[in-house]
Amino acid sequence: MKLVDLVTSISIISMLSAYTIPTTLRVVANAKVTGALLQLHQTSKQSRYDAIVNYGQVRSVAIYGGINPAIAQCLDGVCEKPVPMPEGIVIKSTFRGIDAKVAGKGGADKATLISWASETNSGIGGSYGQHGTITFTHPWSLKKFCLVRGGSFGNEGEYTIRRDKECK
Repeated sequence: MKLVDLVTSISIISMLSAYTIPTTLRVVANAKVTGALLQLHQTSKQSRYDAIVNYGQVRSVAIYGGINPAIAQCLDGVCEKPVPMPEGIVIKSTFRGIDAKVAGKGGADKATLISWASETNSGIGGSYGQHGTITFTHPWSLKKFCLVRGGSFGNEGEYTIRRDKECK
């Protein structure tokens, strides 16, 4: 093989690598964000259903941020062992912290809570006095998802999933 052929081969491989590596990283990051949102959505749905079925109990979902994001179900303030979420997920929340009684107070950076109760003025499975948003992103991805609760839904316990520019 001549030197010209070798240089040409190396330059073609480097150009292809310059495009495929960032694209692959973005695809992986998008999958991680989607997986984290699916995990939160299913856990929240099950927690709300459990609050409706088990009358008189307060069910919550604790979302732990930081280096090792995780999610856990809680019953009357006692949480199960946290289940890890995909690595690299960045979680921002406006819900109350696990150590606080009011949204935005201390404890929100450690873990945040979304709660449902079987006995509320809004009916069975209603909000436990909470409105807020949890946003999931990843540094390698432009994709963003958020779970929004309250607002136009009131305290009925319903929530919606929004994506990208709809997350406000």
